[in-house]
Amino acid sequence: MVWHLRMPCALAQQTASEPVELRGRVVNGVTGEPVADALVQIYAPERKAQFTASDGTFAFADLPPGTYSPVARKPGFFNDRELSIPMRPPIQAARNEPVVLKLMPEAIIYGEVKNENGEPLEGVTVRAQQWQTPNGQRQLVTLRDTATDDEGNFRLADLRQGRYYLFFTSTNSWSTTYQLSSKEQEEQGYGAQFYPGVHDRRSATIIEVRPGAHVHIVQALSREHLFEVSGVVHGADPESGFNLMLMNTSGDFAQKSVHINRKTGQFQIRGVPAGPYMLHVTANLRPALRNTASGLLALADEERPPLTAALPLQVHGDLSGLVIALGTGTSVGVQVRDETSGNNEANSLHQVLIKMTSHEFSGFSSAIMVPPAPGDRRATTRFEGLAPDTYTVDAGPTGPWYVSSLRCGSEDLLHDDLTVSPVAALPPIEVTLRDDGAQLTVKVTENAQPAFAGVLLFSADYPKRSRFLGSASSLSTGNLAPGTYYVIAMRGAENLEFHNPTVMERYLAHATEVTLGPRANVTVVAEVQQQEEEPQ
Repeated sequence: MVWHLRMPCALAQQTASEPVELRGRVVNGVTGEPVADALVQIYAPERKAQFTASDGTFAFADLPPGTYSPVARKPGFFNDRELSIPMRPPIQAARNEPVVLKLMPEAIIYGEVKNENGEPLEGVTVRAQQWQTPNGQRQLVTLRDTATDDEGNFRLADLRQGRYYLFFTSTNSWSTTYQLSSKEQEEQGYGAQFYPGVHDRRSATIIEVRPGAHVHIVQALSREHLFEVSGVVHGADPESGFNLMLMNTSGDFAQKSVHINRKTGQFQIRGVPAGPYMLHVTANLRPALRNTASGLLALADEERPPLTAALPLQVHGDLSGLVIALGTGTSVGVQVRDETSGNNEANSLHQVLIKMTSHEFSGFSSAIMVPPAPGDRRATTRFEGLAPDTYTVDAGPTGPWYVSSLRCGSEDLLHDDLTVSPVAALPPIEVTLRDDGAQLTVKVTENAQPAFAGVLLFSADYPKRSRFLGSASSLSTGNLAPGTYYVIAMRGAENLEFHNPTVMERYLAHATEVTLGPRANVTVVAEVQQQEEEPQ
């Protein structure tokens, strides 16, 4: 009998020859200058590490002959892995040739924020934002934020190369008092703005940042009218009251001060800049009581979900007379049809996480797990208090099954979004689960040779089934819904807006098309293609 043992790469080529040395230098990827005090690590087979000398050099001695993949790191710099650049091939240490490792320097955006008189503004929040595509959906993401000091200065460091928006807003702090008061005079303050002083992102200036760049920005904020939003909330307990949140489209809380009368339900929200908002109200619950066998009262085990309400607002001046009734907004239930092979087995619980995300207010989302676990009295199978808007509905299985259909009446939610109107009642969201999914293996090539790249699986029929499978030269995935897919291999594939058919259409001509049947096991080859630059 012959045993074949696979050994670590560092030992695979080990021979009886003398130990070797791995030498090299770490340099600035922009200037070519040496980088001192960078941490360099290798595995031989245990981890070895050292800091570079003043001239950027390093040397690992007494290594067994073999291949190594040294990695350099230093604060203020990014290595290839941190920049999502494919790793270089392992280095053959036995050749004793010096290796050059490049680190790209961080970029910095710094500057001052002043008022209309040129005076510094303290405590202004500054954010560097960039379009990104987490999980295939394009979003404006905040990568770095800070607050101005007492001289109005700010500094945003540790930035990668790219295109950024600068967003300025007052710090999100407010006070709540439980007594109404009359408005004595017009209030002014500073609303949220993009650079160079515009409220609409579409009118903002994009800041192009290159590796190692230091970009200086001066932002002038002008005072604007702040308004009051007032009304009454019905349905809350007079003793425990309710909470108010006024959220703008960036997900920030807009209120400066909140005044509430718990007994009457009246409220006043002051210091609100002009713009679109979502007003969210949540009732505070008093602990429920139950009678015990001894005749005494005790806290009930069951925890009731709080009553809520949500109301979209357009603020252009003072808003008064709002009437908000808790628990009377649009709601939609969720029903699960379990068609998995083990759905009748004892203790079998096939769950799926359903999430609804507002289009206009992306920070406003809610999720429930269905069906609820047995005995979970706090679980719910309904989305309550939905504000009028269009929602993206996502369904994520929690085990080895897949979502074969996701519907709300005639709406196919695997393909389309759900529109919630203020008057029409919604039929329940129906989710069907199955476990006869397919297995797919993808081998990545470039010029007919194995290659390392990201792999996307795109469904033109049901874009929400599209997914990023990972980065590798070969990978497998299972529990795929039967259907036709396009397999796309590309470096940086995880950055594509792969749930958007319009974006993905340009890549389909060079993709590998595959049709998967129930319980199929298929292997395909995908050739690496180039990613096109996305518009900002």
